[in-house]
Amino acid sequence: MSSADRLVDTAQIVSEFGTSKSRVSEWSNNPDSGFPEVARWDGKRFWRYDEVAAFFARRAPKKRALPAAVLDADQDELLTKREVAQILGYTRTSTIDAYFRDRPGYFPEPDEDADGQKWRRGTIVTWVANRPGKGRRSSAPAAVRPAVSADGDPEELLGTAAVAVLLGYSSTASFSSALYQGRIPELPEPDSLKKEEGSRGPARKMWRRATVVAAARTRGVLPPADQDENADLVGAAEAAQILGYSSADNFISALGHGLLPDLDQPDGFEYRHGSAGRPRQQRWKRSRIEALAARRSPRS
Repeated sequence: MSSADRLVDTAQIVSEFGTSKSRVSEWSNNPDSGFPEVARWDGKRFWRYDEVAAFFARRAPKKRALPAAVLDADQDELLTKREVAQILGYTRTSTIDAYFRDRPGYFPEPDEDADGQKWRRGTIVTWVANRPGKGRRSSAPAAVRPAVSADGDPEELLGTAAVAVLLGYSSTASFSSALYQGRIPELPEPDSLKKEEGSRGPARKMWRRATVVAAARTRGVLPPADQDENADLVGAAEAAQILGYSSADNFISALGHGLLPDLDQPDGFEYRHGSAGRPRQQRWKRSRIEALAARRSPRS
């Protein structure tokens, strides 16, 4: 699917372009903001990805600088959330809370969290120096994601980086943020806490591979255990073509209006990375779609 065909909702705009839901709503409701018009309404608003990307590209990044006193101070000193807010010029700590709530992966995770959230001054200084402005967060180089298989030793303990990959998160930071905010109910408490020798930080959370795979299946990131993973699944665009619809939107509309009862239950999902697990794109077995198309074709 090209960027011109792709549609994004509010949650995806927040995730990919580093903004907040309230800002998206504000721009969308203001005809003078330059924000693109809604391309589709299906219970919630969708916009064309390329138009949204162009909107953010026009917004020049705003550079920020910290006082010299902050740069010259001890960079290893731990700061409370209130002290961090003061350094950043925020009047309330709720601004930092909003970053974690609305922009997963945007603000750095605390360096210590055993007795209240605390950040090293150097962590904040580094974040400010590399902080994206009003453009896309992807302007910063992305960390290399490890390759993690769901078929490995089910008893092997996995850290947050590997768990983030199996659960479909685009980064360890976004996974950690979602976990901290309680937005991964499918994932139980860690199977183990591992304390590195000589480390002053908190113990590392570890989960058995089997635990993570089960959570991934529940979330729809991985197919059900009894499903043939090699099954030929098609998305809305291809299903629309097979069934003779002019576009994926028309197919989805017919599905939503109950005109395709045979396809009410999809055979699987394709997870959209970077959106904290929502939304998921439905997938159907090609054989089901082709069988339905054959039944719908006029008999000669």
